[in-house]
Amino acid sequence: MSVRNAADNHETPIWGKAPSGDSRSVWFYLGIVLILILLGFVVGGFGSISFSVDSVENRIRFGSGVNYFWPGIAVQQVGGIWFGAWGVIAGVIFPFFSNAVTQTPLLVSLAYLPANFLQSYLPAFLFRRLNLDPTLQSGLDYLSLLAAMFFANLLGALWAVFTLLVIFDKINWCDAAGYLFGWFGGNMLAGVVFNFVLLKALSRGIIEAKALVRKWWF
Repeated sequence: MSVRNAADNHETPIWGKAPSGDSRSVWFYLGIVLILILLGFVVGGFGSISFSVDSVENRIRFGSGVNYFWPGIAVQQVGGIWFGAWGVIAGVIFPFFSNAVTQTPLLVSLAYLPANFLQSYLPAFLFRRLNLDPTLQSGLDYLSLLAAMFFANLLGALWAVFTLLVIFDKINWCDAAGYLFGWFGGNMLAGVVFNFVLLKALSRGIIEAKALVRKWWF
C-alpha cells in the first residue's frame, strides 16, 4: 500500500502533523543535518573536481564551483523532501565545503546561497503543498518531481550566472551560456540519475523508520 492510499484510508497522512509516537528528537535531526553535510561534501566535491565547467571554459582564474554533473543536487533535493527544513539547511551549508575543493572563494560560495536555498527548498515545498507521495506511486508524483527539479535548477543556474557575471565580474557574456548550461544541465542530469531512484528505493524505509519530516521541522 502506498503512503497516499494509507492517507485515503484515514491511516497515516503523507504530510502534516506526525502521528503520535512518530516524532523524532531535535538531536536526531541535527545528526541528519551533519550526515547530509558530510555526504554532500563528498559527492558534491567529486562533481566539482571531475566535471568542472572551468576546465572546459578555461577563462577564469578561480574555481567557480559550476559543474556538468553535480551529484550534490540529490542531497539538496531528496534531503529537503525527506527532512524538510533540516534537509534545506544541510543543502545550503555543504556547498561551502564542496566548492572549497575547487578553490571557490568564500564570498562566491556565499553569493550562491540563494541558488542553493531554492534548489533545496522548492521540491520540498511542492511535495508538501501538493501532498505528493515521496515513494513515487503515480505519474503525477514523477512529473511534479521533474517540474520541481527543472524550475529549482533553472532559478539556481540563473542566479549563479548573475553572481559570476554581474556581482563579481568574473565571466563575460560569451561565457555566460556555458556556465548557465553547466549549472542547470549538470544539476538536471545528476537529479534525473539519482533523485528518482533514491526516492523510489528509500522513501518507504525513511517513513517506516519514522524519520520523515511531515511538516517542516517535525
